[in-house]
Amino acid sequence: MMFAEIEENIYDETFDSIYHALLEEYKEGTLTVKELETNIEEQQQVLLNSMFEGETKFAYTSAIVDAHQYALAIIQKSMNN
Repeated sequence: MMFAEIEENIYDETFDSIYHALLEEYKEGTLTVKELETNIEEQQQVLLNSMFEGETKFAYTSAIVDAHQYALAIIQKSMNN
């Protein structure tokens, strides 16, 4: 397996698991929109730091940030409907 494929797999697996966990926590009432927004801010800082720690770390952290942002968008959309 090539390195780019490994990065892609890390991203996909991380995104999927984090995204589904966030939505489940929100549905259970253990995660609020405010907490999700705070998590996004914190993870974006980690993402900036990971740029200097290697491509695998960056792919993993990118997936975490993207999953948080996508979960927030889905939650906000459902609140507006």
